[in-house]
Amino acid sequence: MAEPFEIEVRTRHGELVRADVYLPPHGDGRYPTLFAASPYQKALRHLPAVWTFPFVETGPIDFYLDRGYAYVWADVPGSGRSEGIWDPVSRREGEALHDVIEWVARQGWSTGSVGMIGQSYLCWSAWNVARTRPPHLRTIVAYDGATDMYRDWMYQGGIPALMFPIVWVNPVLILNHRELGHDIWGGERYRFLINMWSHRLDDDWHRSRSPFWELDQVDIPVLSIGVWGKRALHLRGNFLGFERVRGPKQLLVAHPETWAGAQRLFASEEFHERELLPWYEHHLKGIENGVMERPAVRFFVQGEGRYHSAPSWPPPDAGATVFYLSGSPSGTVRSLNDGSLTEEPPTIQEDRTSWSYPDPMWVDGTTTYDERGQPDVTARVITYTSPPFERDREFTGYGVLVLFASTDQRDMDVMAKLNVITPDPASPARVRRATQGWLRASHRREDPELTTEMRPFHSHQQEELLEPGRVYELRLELLPMSFLVRAGERLRLELSNHDSPITDSPSTHYYGLKVGTDTYHHDVSHPSRLILPERPRG
Repeated sequence: MAEPFEIEVRTRHGELVRADVYLPPHGDGRYPTLFAASPYQKALRHLPAVWTFPFVETGPIDFYLDRGYAYVWADVPGSGRSEGIWDPVSRREGEALHDVIEWVARQGWSTGSVGMIGQSYLCWSAWNVARTRPPHLRTIVAYDGATDMYRDWMYQGGIPALMFPIVWVNPVLILNHRELGHDIWGGERYRFLINMWSHRLDDDWHRSRSPFWELDQVDIPVLSIGVWGKRALHLRGNFLGFERVRGPKQLLVAHPETWAGAQRLFASEEFHERELLPWYEHHLKGIENGVMERPAVRFFVQGEGRYHSAPSWPPPDAGATVFYLSGSPSGTVRSLNDGSLTEEPPTIQEDRTSWSYPDPMWVDGTTTYDERGQPDVTARVITYTSPPFERDREFTGYGVLVLFASTDQRDMDVMAKLNVITPDPASPARVRRATQGWLRASHRREDPELTTEMRPFHSHQQEELLEPGRVYELRLELLPMSFLVRAGERLRLELSNHDSPITDSPSTHYYGLKVGTDTYHHDVSHPSRLILPERPRG
């Protein structure tokens, strides 16, 4: 990698932000500039982009230097070599980076055209800076990054996240800083978890750290790239960010099915050559290369193995298909109930499924182990399984689970996973995750301005506790999806109030102190149902 030189920029708030500048080989001209910012320490530039170091998310820097770009990598305030307090994705942090961009644009080695680049936190920084509207920021490519701190991963459905914030803050923001000789108390990085868990509702603390609420003011070109494998953390942000910005925009949803795959893809020069470079060439260099003639939306259909395109998201040809929950046994799985999914509305006057928690057989979250010592992820949860599909069917867009439920407690959590089950026992992906969702029942109130028929948007502004024994209609937002169910395959809905590191790591949630019995109702008066966006085939 080329050797950088360090710059210092004093921001409007008084912090001294330091960044490394990389210039093209034999650089003595003026270059369009790519800007990346994170708390992951620019001094760690020598580390490879492998899953051992999941925080290496800058993309291939040398690739862009060889193509005539300058690359600037900043430590956000309170991290690495930058001064100040670490206040992640806050508007204040965005304003500090805004000031760095404007300083960079005035330098003799910059043409004044700046674009933002990077994955995960670096993508968050792009969303965050874009809302402050720096005059010299011409475009962002937002790869794999959330926009709504509360809903996207801190309190999914109102349920506090557990594992990811801990494994993120402790090694990356504290131990990695210590390894490079920084005071672990510096930048007050340790305060983030306490702040996060002390704000249980979507209050001003969360909203000021969520670019989502100001993205409707962003009018520069935006390429939003999501990855199916990161659905439980970032994917929702890439979709809603794309919807919210109002300038020229495109959405690409790529195929990697794992977190590590998302990192490998962003480290791939071939991927940048194909997808990102043409975007930057057009918007930072003014090259007419046809990139804006691409379809507005391109998405990889899971289970089919190829990309489709659409003029908008969700695709306008997707219609609502309903699968009803039923207590009739499917005969396909060992679970607490082995219920069914059917496309016929219920005709039974009373049909319900009750279960008690915590389950005495849970070991790793909801996972138990069979007599051979193998993990069994369905034995101690509630399931509803469809018959084998008679033909190939594609589901692409937003979906919702409408669940009629009651409890003997004052609140209840619902965690839903929808999987595709293939009958081939030799298949390496016999169970494929299609989508999932979460909801704490006391957070069931929806924002009427942002809710659509197929996507509930919960306000999370207040807790409305339950009356024990009363049946409530809950609408769970399901994460964006695109998957094919082939003839002979089935859909299986799994429900519980807990998740498992076996199937959900590292995006698991705090179980809390829950003890009680919940009941899911699925009869004529309470037609619990899964509503999915089906596209026509053929």
